[in-house]
Amino acid sequence: MFKKILFTVSFVIISFYGNSQKNINDYKYIIIPDAFEFSKSDDQYQLNSLLEFLFNKYGYEAYFIKELSNDLKKDPCLALTADVSNDEGGMFKTKLEIILKDCYDVEIFRSKIGESRIKEFDKAYNEALRDAFETFQNMDYKYVGKEVVAAQPKEEQPQTEKQSVKEIVKIEEVAVIKESKEELKEKVTALPVKASDDIKSELFYAQAISNGFQLVNSEPKVVMILLNSSAKDIYIVKDKNAIVFKKEGQWMYSENNGVSTVEKILNIKF
Repeated sequence: MFKKILFTVSFVIISFYGNSQKNINDYKYIIIPDAFEFSKSDDQYQLNSLLEFLFNKYGYEAYFIKELSNDLKKDPCLALTADVSNDEGGMFKTKLEIILKDCYDVEIFRSKIGESRIKEFDKAYNEALRDAFETFQNMDYKYVGKEVVAAQPKEEQPQTEKQSVKEIVKIEEVAVIKESKEELKEKVTALPVKASDDIKSELFYAQAISNGFQLVNSEPKVVMILLNSSAKDIYIVKDKNAIVFKKEGQWMYSENNGVSTVEKILNIKF
């Protein structure tokens, strides 16, 4: 059952989309891309650096994609990815919107339209972005996560110190036994992490599919399906409690089997 807990919390968050409304407080991080869709170069007009600065200044936890934390590499759905939309319809105004999307590229939040009448591009984009960011500046943001709260029983039963409190929680038709916070914390802390630096001798070829890539070997045989996430170079492995991500120029496979976290290098040709 403990394996099911890890899998459900980490990778089956998509199952909540039909049942709960998304809130910016559900997300721990903001990912800032190196360039926005309308940009002609990385950090053009220093807009990306400015957006990272503003989010961190007002209580959010924002990182450039190359600075991802370890828990975000294991679960990219902890973060929202920021993008900026440029309205090129106006001749005398620069108009920008800040858009936040989750790991499944679903829009979660959109700012007001920030405007500027300054003629110089760098100053105009800077002013318009700051104006749009006022939406987030005035929000009472606080990360609360996606905890599932179980209903309390009508009659409280007395318990001894040796008894453990257990609740039955149902997540998209999957019944999971959730142990007391103290016991669960001890189990997670005790999980060993195993890492393997051995490069797989077998070469896998990445073939594009509608929602990601399929990896095939030399037979050819499909050995793995990689599903897109909104984070660059991070893929969710279909039907596995695992992800594939790029680290220091190498593709890494990271899987949590409920006993330990195993990492290994994959030889993938895209």
